Amino acid sequence: MIDAIKTRLETGSIPNVIKFGEGYPSPPYVVVKAEKEARGRTIRIIAHANEADIALLEPYIFNEVQTLVYDYDFTDANGNGFQLEDIKEWTDIIAQSDDNTYSMERVYLLPMMLY
Repeated sequence: MIDAIKTRLETGSIPNVIKFGEGYPSPPYVVVKAEKEARGRTIRIIAHANEADIALLEPYIFNEVQTLVYDYDFTDANGNGFQLEDIKEWTDIIAQSDDNTYSMERVYLLPMMLY
């Protein structure tokens, strides 16, 4: 499922997309991270940029990510279909990360009932 989301995000304006734990590529880049929470599994999409490119974070998170993943029919490696549910959760710009980038993220719910 993460691979399908990653592939879809790669079609956007920030094509450098990685799964969580794959290291630090050159910014700007996007990280896709799955997390287990009480409400189910969530997908955290985290955009990173250098200070000079910080202005791209808000439009990317609020507009482009929503266009790319909301109401999109994904297919996982086993042929199962799924959609991400917008839970209207996001963070504002976060100060420098370990790799000296700034980041902003948006969170979606991944329903565990596949179609």
